[in-house]
Amino acid sequence: MRFLNFGLVALSSLFAASAAAPTSAVPELSAIKDINVKQPSVEVELNRRTDDAVCSKIQSTLVEVKKHTSIINSTVSSVHGVVEKTEKLKIISVVKSEVTIIVQLITSLVGEITVLLTDITTITGSLKDEIVSVVVELLLEILLTLNNVISTLKITIFELLGPIVFALLAVVLHLLAILNVVIVDLLKIVFGLLGGVAGILSSVLAGLGGIISGLLTGLVGGALGLVGGIVGCIL
Repeated sequence: MRFLNFGLVALSSLFAASAAAPTSAVPELSAIKDINVKQPSVEVELNRRTDDAVCSKIQSTLVEVKKHTSIINSTVSSVHGVVEKTEKLKIISVVKSEVTIIVQLITSLVGEITVLLTDITTITGSLKDEIVSVVVELLLEILLTLNNVISTLKITIFELLGPIVFALLAVVLHLLAILNVVIVDLLKIVFGLLGGVAGILSSVLAGLGGIISGLLTGLVGGALGLVGGIVGCIL
């Protein structure tokens, strides 16, 4: 019995010692300092995705624009020889309607790209070349379609579109201007590439110089100023 009591006393002492032992060996959460873990940088990846998004939106717009230029070309393809006035007016009405939609498509594109460009400093390399290529294709698609119409109907671009032609020129040049901010020398490159169709470009824009000069009297700068300057250089 004595040994049992001694064992109980010893066991009690052991528990008491454990309970009274200092807990400094276990660090408190408040004592743990923040550990600086190096996070993987996502800035480059995000920029790349934004750059890709710009190119993708231009490509998507090109696809949509081609749907409407296809309608225009299909309408004109039925014309053979001399076009009667009634038929000509119908064709002009269709072309105006489709070009108005094209203007709206490019206007939407400009708005979307303007938002994206707030996160972009510059676009270079293969993506730059791809964007330039798509932009030139977009411009040629519109240019060649309009040239086909005015050549077939034997009318001027202003007789075909009226004031809509200025809206088209303004929005196209707006697109080029905002892209030129992040793509060095884009305007120079694009118009250099369009030099191969300078004759067609001059033919399509023929007669606009005087009209634009009249509209721009007293105006300096702005989208119309840019249109006037470029048309003046071409004609």
